[in-house]
Amino acid sequence: MSSADATAGTALSQEAAQALRAAMEILDAGAIETVSDEAVQQLLLAGTKLYFAKRDSGSKLAALPGPEDITASEVATACVGLTEVVNLELFELALWAAWSNV
Repeated sequence: MSSADATAGTALSQEAAQALRAAMEILDAGAIETVSDEAVQQLLLAGTKLYFAKRDSGSKLAALPGPEDITASEVATACVGLTEVVNLELFELALWAAWSNV
């Protein structure tokens, strides 16, 4: 890894923490209309791609820090939305999870 890559990774880590704090403030204020749909999609896409890359490289990184930060309804809604984008049925997802070592 080059020093430019390390610098980009450090910057992204800091920006991710800032984005999470900002999102929580927006949610607490009930101001979700102030965030564009495109911004939500970009954050979800970036997180999903980075998470996959980490898991695919052998990391056992948990998807989220812990259950106290998110509800089952929030997880289910995100999962269903993600599977719809790629036309993946839940049965196929279950098979993939059973056969995969990721």
